[in-house]
Amino acid sequence: MENTPEQWYKNLPILTRIGLTTFFLITVLVQLDILDPKLLSLHWPLVLNKLQVWRLLTSCCFFGTFSFQFLFQLYFFSSFSSKLEQNEIFARPGDYLFFLITQILLLDVLSLVLSWPNGFPMLGPSLVFAILYYWSRREPYANLSFFSFTIKGYQFPFALVFFQLLIGGNIWMDLLGLATGHIYYFLKEVVPMEYGKNFISTPAFMVSLMTRYAGGGAATAGAAPRLRGDLVAAVAAELRLLLLLLRDSAARATGSAATERLRLCLPSPWSCCRIPAHGYDT
Repeated sequence: MENTPEQWYKNLPILTRIGLTTFFLITVLVQLDILDPKLLSLHWPLVLNKLQVWRLLTSCCFFGTFSFQFLFQLYFFSSFSSKLEQNEIFARPGDYLFFLITQILLLDVLSLVLSWPNGFPMLGPSLVFAILYYWSRREPYANLSFFSFTIKGYQFPFALVFFQLLIGGNIWMDLLGLATGHIYYFLKEVVPMEYGKNFISTPAFMVSLMTRYAGGGAATAGAAPRLRGDLVAAVAAELRLLLLLLRDSAARATGSAATERLRLCLPSPWSCCRIPAHGYDT
């Protein structure tokens, strides 16, 4: 089969494809000055006082404007998210969606603890690192190439952190993702094995939702692509609705004290998560 960009995109697992598309479209909107990145950033006072709950999600969907850093983040997400979504630990429909939602909420809460009272404004790189870390726990002995050295999967996240440290980069976003990924790993795999208790279980409605839209259950092979297309269309509609909501919120907040405080607190929404381009291949 011909290995074209279109074929590669179509062969991505459903949630990885939706995530990749969402990240790219949001970056395009910001790059064209259609969408203000300040409306995407996490700011807990606005979440709690103004009920701008979308910030809990959108803070994990932006990596900055187009750059080598952006390309590397997309590459890591598409590569390791694809592998993780197809791992046997997420065999049931909805399991990987629940993992992503859990990671996003953990990142929101931990960022608040580490940067009280606002939280870190942009958490996209941390989400990617959390995915990468949990993949390394699921495939610890997979071989990866790092600067011509062969390393194992379980060594890869720590090699990246060490490399960041050597070049003077910001390692806090990586460590935040590592922490949330390890919390999930501990609760999902270690606690049930060692203590016989299960604290993490995918809600039934997520299993039902993904069974419908991912072509699971009784869906036929011919119906699966159509169902996946319906899910992509639904997500696109939600993105349009979110854009209208953000634009309306921005119009109401223009000139208000809340906007001024946010501007002063967040002069550069992604400045806290700069990650230089990694010089390695996987």
